[in-house]
Amino acid sequence: MIPLAESHAADLAALREVARDFSEGFNRGDVDRLMRFYGDRYVDVNLRQPVQTHAERREYFLRILRRGAMRVQVHPDEIVVRGDMALVRGRIELTRRAAGGASTTTELRYLEVALKGPDGWKALWGIDGPVQEYDPGPAT
Repeated sequence: MIPLAESHAADLAALREVARDFSEGFNRGDVDRLMRFYGDRYVDVNLRQPVQTHAERREYFLRILRRGAMRVQVHPDEIVVRGDMALVRGRIELTRRAAGGASTTTELRYLEVALKGPDGWKALWGIDGPVQEYDPGPAT
């Protein structure tokens, strides 16, 4: 039996590796590589129709990748593992290249819910959005 601390460390490392592998797969345009990290059903909270089958999620990424001129870098900042479930909170750097060669980078924050199964961690639910500045102003 693997001690809990070692198991937890292995889960954290595996979830960080998912983020690295996802970034690399996206940046290479490898949709099959991306889809290894999704379950049979995924809920993308940002979408008007949030529930997607595996095939619908694959088509979603194919459309994004066909647009080209976009790179991502995923940075998990905090991972909470509770048994076979995990919450992964982090940042996504989304870089778009314009036709003239200039590029712009947008920072998004994300939260995903993942489930550990026989073939590793799979994302089940996710939400992301742009970082917003917050200034609470003076106390009144």
